[in-house]
Amino acid sequence: MNQSYGKAASNYLIQEINGSSPEHIMFLLLEGAQRFLLQAVVAIKRRDITARARMVNRVSSIVEELAIRLDHEGGGELVLNLTRVYDWWLKELFEASQKNQADRLEAIERQIADMKTAWAELDQKASSAPKTTFSIQGMVG
Repeated sequence: MNQSYGKAASNYLIQEINGSSPEHIMFLLLEGAQRFLLQAVVAIKRRDITARARMVNRVSSIVEELAIRLDHEGGGELVLNLTRVYDWWLKELFEASQKNQADRLEAIERQIADMKTAWAELDQKASSAPKTTFSIQGMVG
């Protein structure tokens, strides 16, 4: 990939993230994790240890970001469950990677795909909800 294309793609991604709802950001993070997991699976099948490690590290960074974004104070049981899922993903990710077990990575990828679908639905609902505006005009006077 040439540098100007890479820079343009990065700038586009930054603009997309900056203008996104929290639901869409979660979708994008999960989409990236899913893409990198699939690349890790391909790397395992090609016996490309370097690429596998790089992709697994990218996935783990995304999962850590997902965990950071959780509202631990107000999230209740859902946050506890998501924390467990993310912890399990990280553990499974590294064990599967060390043992070159593509099927275990594929299982994580399927779970991420399901979660990504749920976030896409939430994003769709949030973006189609009517926006309420508040105007002080006419209230004072």
